[in-house]
Amino acid sequence: MKVKDIMSTDPTVVPISGTFLNLMEMLGKIRFHVIFVVDKDEKLAGVVTETDLLKVLMPKYLNTGDALFSIMGEDYFDKRCHECKNLSITEIMSKPIMAATASENDTIIKVAAALLNKKIHAVPVLRDGKVVGIVSRLLLLRYMTKVIKKK
Repeated sequence: MKVKDIMSTDPTVVPISGTFLNLMEMLGKIRFHVIFVVDKDEKLAGVVTETDLLKVLMPKYLNTGDALFSIMGEDYFDKRCHECKNLSITEIMSKPIMAATASENDTIIKVAAALLNKKIHAVPVLRDGKVVGIVSRLLLLRYMTKVIKKK
């Protein structure tokens, strides 16, 4: 089975010229917990996940056991949201090379391996560098259910 047989053809994309606020406004509309960033030629330039968005709000020097949380104030998170609203998408996104991509003719097993090895939830499907679809863990699981029920 090929990627084109199971991919969704409605991935969420945003232009690279957008901001943190644009990404946050899209969150309620996304299905796959990932937004693909495209350049002016509509080619994949980056990937933004929910984790990337949360990382923007947290100081890099803090960890979950850090005592500094107690002195930051309970409104720190709200203030940080306002401070970051005009942050450029390029400062938030991960480069697609760091993640993984697929083509329509790749095998499903190749994509499944990429999802597991890279510890990601979805990959963009590209045609000539442009995003034409998405394969997520959920789509793979749904396909697996169909396979099991057939036999």
